[in-house]
Amino acid sequence: MNRLTADAVLRPGRTGWEFWKVPNNSDPICEAFIFPKSLGPVRHLILAVPTRSLLAVPVWISSQGDPIELADLELSSRHLLKKNAEVHGIPILEKDGRSLILALSSIDDDRAQDYYSKAKTFEFPARLWDPDAEDVIVWGEWGEICFAFYREKKCVYFTCTGEIAIGSALCGIITRTAMRLLSEGVLLRMPARLRLIGDFSFEDRTSLRDGLQVDVEHSPVAPPPFLLGSYTNPAPPSAKLEMEKRTRWQKFLFFAVGGIAFYALVLLLISGDLLVRRIQFSKLASELHGIEETSSGAHKLVTEWKEFRAAVDPAAFAIDQLAAVATEIPGEQVRLTQYSFDSGRFTIAGEAADVTQAYDFFERIKKAPLLQDYDWTSRQPQLVGRNKVRFEMEGLRPDAKTSEE
Repeated sequence: MNRLTADAVLRPGRTGWEFWKVPNNSDPICEAFIFPKSLGPVRHLILAVPTRSLLAVPVWISSQGDPIELADLELSSRHLLKKNAEVHGIPILEKDGRSLILALSSIDDDRAQDYYSKAKTFEFPARLWDPDAEDVIVWGEWGEICFAFYREKKCVYFTCTGEIAIGSALCGIITRTAMRLLSEGVLLRMPARLRLIGDFSFEDRTSLRDGLQVDVEHSPVAPPPFLLGSYTNPAPPSAKLEMEKRTRWQKFLFFAVGGIAFYALVLLLISGDLLVRRIQFSKLASELHGIEETSSGAHKLVTEWKEFRAAVDPAAFAIDQLAAVATEIPGEQVRLTQYSFDSGRFTIAGEAADVTQAYDFFERIKKAPLLQDYDWTSRQPQLVGRNKVRFEMEGLRPDAKTSEE
């Protein structure tokens, strides 16, 4: 059974549809009903399927059995199913390891088809009456007489008789039905109390009382729908198709909204990331602008220093550099054969008695105070004669111009 909170009920009455609104925390209110468009604001509509389009058969089954499968089997075996009918198995009670179910079949009804697409769920009218202490309830739908039997306030059987008046024929149908249900164990005793709902005459009430030998209670005005909060949902074939269509549409909307929300979230994240990156870019651009101003000043200072260095820096004078190199000669066995200086590039060549003296001279040059601005490299000393090796070394100042420059 489906559980939901209804806000309206559409129930067949004696002369037409009854439209009941269900306000929050208050009793249902009957309102004038005109056409299906009036249901536009209704979100949760319960549609009571006309009794004439329903067939109910109470059946005892095993507690482990499937109610719908066994209901289908029971109705099919009795050749009671009409073409395209929907089968439902409604649990009623359990006793002695058995379950009593109400096997229902529902067919489309031309009086209700306009409202199938509006309904949230469905119910059979007999279940919307409050049986209280009554065993039988009799009411009218579009001029036809219907009745239902109850056990422990649960509907165990209902039908539309097709009779248009209360009389001996109706009493005979109710009596025979009660005896059959009693023999099947569906009822525990013959009915003793009956409620008659609707605008029926005193003669109608008397006919039922005398014909059935029961106490009759009359409700001239149909009471509000009795809402339990759980519903059997015996939807006819077309109504079931409408429900499936609505379910598919709701799923589509759910995934569509989910997809749009996910896409929006991705766009939001991307936009946020772009915004953060733009802020970072602006910050870096500002820092770069500040660095460019500082760099420009530093570059100007370096340029000015290069222009004045040749005039004020001793390390830039070739004679001073030669003096610094000559000071580092380790002995008379080492002599210079070549010395050149051009635009920060310092080249020295010479001869020594052995390789050790050549390397010693190279190390001394690297440590000379006036020559420490240079990055020194040396080639492998070459043996050119007995007790004579030739060496060559080169020093580059950081501001030295390359050949490409």
